[in-house]
Amino acid sequence: MSSKSTHSEQFCGLFNLPGEGYIAQVRTEMGTFLYDRQGLQYVILERKQQGRCTAAMEEALAHMNHVQEQSSLSVGSD
Repeated sequence: MSSKSTHSEQFCGLFNLPGEGYIAQVRTEMGTFLYDRQGLQYVILERKQQGRCTAAMEEALAHMNHVQEQSSLSVGSD
């Protein structure tokens, strides 16, 4: 994993879209892409099998997990 590939992708943000749930935005050299949880998991597994960098995707999934965990805790405390 080269340092160039680490910087060529960037987790940009997380959005909660009505009817869709949480969606992560990841910017790559090829453009900007939106992923749901299942899409991120698929891309991470695929890239790991190919020996490619997954840092931005893993960061996006970690943020998504954290926000969803916080949401479920706040709903449960009502």
